[in-house]
Amino acid sequence: MNLSIKKKMIFPLLFLMIMPVIVLSILFYSNHNKTLIHYERVSINKELNDLLLLIEHVERNNEKQGFILDYIKSLDKKNMFILEGDDFLYNSITDKNISSREILKSIWNNEDISPRYMLHYRVYSQWNWKIGCLLDLQEIPHENKPINEYVLLLISLCIFFSCAAIILISENISRPIDILLDGYNNMLSGNFKSKINIERKDELGLLGLAFNEMKNEIAHRTNKFIQMKHFNEDLLRSISTGIITTNIQGKVIKYNQAAVNIIEKSTPLGHAPPRIIKILLKQITSTLKTKTTINQVEPFEDQKKGKNIYLDITTSLMKNSDGENIGVICSFNDISNRKKIEEKIDRINRLTSLGQLTAALAHEIRNPLSGMKMSTQVLKKRLSSHLRSSDEKLFDAMIHEIDRVNELITDLLDFSKPNLPRFQIVNVHAVLENALLFSKKNMEKKNIQLSKDLEENVIFTYFDKGQLAQIFLNIIANALWAMNHEGILKIKIRHLLEKEKDFLQITFEDNGCGIKKEDLHKIFDPFYTKNENGTGLGLSVVHKLITANNGEIEIESQINVGTKVNLYIPLYGGDKNE
Repeated sequence: MNLSIKKKMIFPLLFLMIMPVIVLSILFYSNHNKTLIHYERVSINKELNDLLLLIEHVERNNEKQGFILDYIKSLDKKNMFILEGDDFLYNSITDKNISSREILKSIWNNEDISPRYMLHYRVYSQWNWKIGCLLDLQEIPHENKPINEYVLLLISLCIFFSCAAIILISENISRPIDILLDGYNNMLSGNFKSKINIERKDELGLLGLAFNEMKNEIAHRTNKFIQMKHFNEDLLRSISTGIITTNIQGKVIKYNQAAVNIIEKSTPLGHAPPRIIKILLKQITSTLKTKTTINQVEPFEDQKKGKNIYLDITTSLMKNSDGENIGVICSFNDISNRKKIEEKIDRINRLTSLGQLTAALAHEIRNPLSGMKMSTQVLKKRLSSHLRSSDEKLFDAMIHEIDRVNELITDLLDFSKPNLPRFQIVNVHAVLENALLFSKKNMEKKNIQLSKDLEENVIFTYFDKGQLAQIFLNIIANALWAMNHEGILKIKIRHLLEKEKDFLQITFEDNGCGIKKEDLHKIFDPFYTKNENGTGLGLSVVHKLITANNGEIEIESQINVGTKVNLYIPLYGGDKNE
C-alpha cells in the first residue's frame, strides 16, 4: 500500500496544526508588503515636494534651469523623469518601453501606467515641467521584521510535543496493520516462508494467526499451479506444432514459439497483414460460427527458400470444466515433407503408367513408320526423273518429319524402358567437364558466361557414368535455352552431410526467364515444355535417372529472375530417404 493508516492519521493532524501558521504568515507577509509600499510612496512624494520647493527657491534667485537639471542628475534616482512639453529633459526609467506619450496619457487620465508601475509626479507650470517618479512594485525590498523569540519558541515546542504524541498513538494502532501488509507483500512476491508475528491477545493477534494459516494453504495451491503452468509452457515450447488460442470473441490470447516461426517463414516481406494470419483468423471465425471442428490444408510460400510449404490447419472449440465454450484452439503444422513424398509417389505412379503406355504405343508406331519411310524413299527414287524441284522438297520434308517422329519414339522408348543403372566410381568433375565441352558451341553462340565453384576434395561418387552425363547435358541444355544472350550459368559442387550420410550437392543456376510458381509442379511431367522445338521429355528423363541412382532433384525458380536446380547424389550409392 502506498499510503498507510499511520500516514492517514498523521497528515490530517499535522495539516490542522500547520494551516493556522501558514494563514498567519500569509497575512503578516501581505500586511508587511502593503506597509513597505506605503512607506515608499510617502518617501517619493516627500522627495518630489522637496524638489519643487528647491525649484521655486532657485527661481526666486534667478538661477538657470541647467542648475536644476544637474542637481537632479546628481541625485541618480532610478525611474525618475522630467518632461518639458511632450519630450524628456531627463529620463532614468529602466524600462525603455515606457515612452513620454504613455506618461502624459497616465497624467491626463490620472491613472497608473500599468499594474507594475505606480506614477507620482509634480507640475511646475512656470517652466512647463512635469517632474515625476515611477514606483516599481516588483523591486520593493521585502524586509523581514524580527518576530518575538519567546513566541516563536513557544509555538515550536507546542508543535514538537503534539507531533510526538500523534506519532506514538499512530504507531500503536498501525504497527500490527503494517506487519499484516508486509506479510501480504511477501506473499505477492512469492515469499511464503516468513510468518506473521503479532504479540497481542486482541482481535489483531487472532487476525495474524488466521493470516498465517491462509498463507500456508495458498502456498500449497500455488506450488501445484506453478508446476502445472511450467509443464504446459514446456509442452507448448517443445512441440513443433503451432498453437494459437482465442477467446469466445475470436481475439488471440496466447500462442507458442512454433506458431511464430511458421508464420514468419510464410510471411512475404513488406506485406501486412500476411495471408497466413488471414487464413487462420478466417478458419477460427468459421469454427466459432458453426461450432464444429474444421481441418484443411493450405499452401503458402516459404520466403527464405522460395518454394511452397503446406500447413495442416485444425480449429476446434475450447471448453472449460463445465462444458461451456470459452474460445477456439487452432493448431497448424508444416507438412511440406509429407506433401513432397505424396507428390513424388503420385509422380512416380503417373510416370510408370505413362511409361507403360508410351512403350506399347512406341512399338506399334515404329514398325509402320519404318515402312512409310522406306516407301517414301523408293517412290522418290523411282520418280526422280519426273519430279520437279518443289516435288523433291516435298519428299525430303516427308522423310525429315518421319525421322523426327522416329527420334521422338526413340526418346519415348528411352523414357519408358527400365535402364537399370550400372553403379561405378565416377569422377564427377570429369563428367561435368565433358558435358560442358559438348555444350560449348551453344554457349558460345549465346555468349553465355560460365562460373564454376567446385570443391576440389569432393570428386568421386558411386553412380552410373552415362546416366550422370545425360543428366548434366539435359540440365545444361534447359538452362541455355532459358537464357538470353550474355547470360550467366553458375555451377557449384558441395559436400553435404545429412543424418550421418554423405551427399554431393550439385547446383546449376541460371538467370533466364524462370518458371511460374503455378507451373513448377508440372516440370517433371512428360511432354510439358515451353520450348516450341522441344519434346518435353528432358526433365522427365532427368528425374527418372536421378531417382534410379538413389538421388534427388529440387528446382527453385522465379519468373524473370532465374532457375536453380539442386541435385543430391549419395557419395556411396545409398538411398537418401533410408
